[in-house]
Amino acid sequence: MPSWFPRSIFGTVLVIVYVAVAVFLVGRDRKTTSGGWISIKGLVSYLVTFPISALGERLGVRPSYDRNMDMAFAIGGCAVIVYLIGAGLGALAKLMFSSTTPPVT
Repeated sequence: MPSWFPRSIFGTVLVIVYVAVAVFLVGRDRKTTSGGWISIKGLVSYLVTFPISALGERLGVRPSYDRNMDMAFAIGGCAVIVYLIGAGLGALAKLMFSSTTPPVT
């Protein structure tokens, strides 16, 4: 890991939870078939991978929710974003709760 990349236990825990939930929801979304006059297949996959899917749509390379590689890329990209957010929140919490001022007597 590069020296400039933040190391965070909180970010790692968040990524593990995110990837487990995302893989479960995408797998469940693929098995679900909607009937009737409306079809919302792929909506859960889109919401789980929103940052990557939205960027892909803006660039014209929307990931296919039925292809494993596309979903692996989208979940992996979102996992990096979740890790960085978790590392930032962990650093902020450490900064807020660490006391560097001497106690008042």
